[in-house]
Amino acid sequence: MDVTESNKDKLALASIMTQFTDAWFAGNSQAMAQLLADDSQLFSSQHGCASGARAMTDLLMQDANNKPFYGQMTNRYIGVEGDNAAASCYVYGIFQADNRTFFIFGAALVFRFSRQQQWQLDELRLQVNWTHGNNSLVPHWRKPPGQNGWQMGDDAPVIVSELHSPWALLPNAAAADSLSEALAELYYRYSFAVDQNDMGLLVSAYSEDIAGGFAPVGNLNGREQVIGILKSFRHLATLWQHFAEVVKVEDEGDGLHAKFIVARIIPERAVDELGRKLYGAHYQLRARRQHNGQWQICWTDYRPGWFSEHQLPEFDVGNATA
Repeated sequence: MDVTESNKDKLALASIMTQFTDAWFAGNSQAMAQLLADDSQLFSSQHGCASGARAMTDLLMQDANNKPFYGQMTNRYIGVEGDNAAASCYVYGIFQADNRTFFIFGAALVFRFSRQQQWQLDELRLQVNWTHGNNSLVPHWRKPPGQNGWQMGDDAPVIVSELHSPWALLPNAAAADSLSEALAELYYRYSFAVDQNDMGLLVSAYSEDIAGGFAPVGNLNGREQVIGILKSFRHLATLWQHFAEVVKVEDEGDGLHAKFIVARIIPERAVDELGRKLYGAHYQLRARRQHNGQWQICWTDYRPGWFSEHQLPEFDVGNATA
């Protein structure tokens, strides 16, 4: 598959994902059903399982029974191999009954697609990772996750990254068409790995000489130390979910290195009073292209601090502040 065809496929699949989530937020069953294969399947931690487009739609439409809810998709990655595709994204949603009664959740989604005459959605895995607020706004949900993560007696997660992530399903997916896309894929691979506690996938995101600031644990050097500390720290941060987007990219001109800035989205405060995008922190990142063409992070630093989409930070790669 040439680059142009691959890019067309990814654009078509991105459109399906957007249409699907928009239909879910709005409670538009007709729009959602048109995107599904007749034998599509749903695996959801809160909604349950369903087989068939009608049953799948009926379950998800319950979320907007009273009124549409506000939702946003971030961290989208799409992999394509021939006539098969797999994709992941994050979604946060907000149900609002009045000024004081609300419910907010964060979820990870994994899609599987196949191409017949056109692309269609065959399977969706929807894992709600965390919630805040009044559970009575989602009375049809199974027990929402608590503040301590998985507990004895809870159901098994419907997303096991080692089995279900797009990188596991399609390890030979077509490479990114552009530097911006490649670096976005790299960060979304990192975030999916660390949030889903998939250390094998996390290894693929870091170069052997990875270094930088890893707040709050400090400055670290080398893949062994970085992976070891993050794996241990992950046990204390059971509800991690890194909603984010790449906001700056700069090619260093040597064919091997690039730097980029990733802005951290805080779902509870994603826009300011004027409706402009608002971010609660950012990563200063440097990446290196490997011999196989895959990019890996070789330097990183996490910087807390609020800023808007019109006040992006300047590059400051190499200065570890943790």
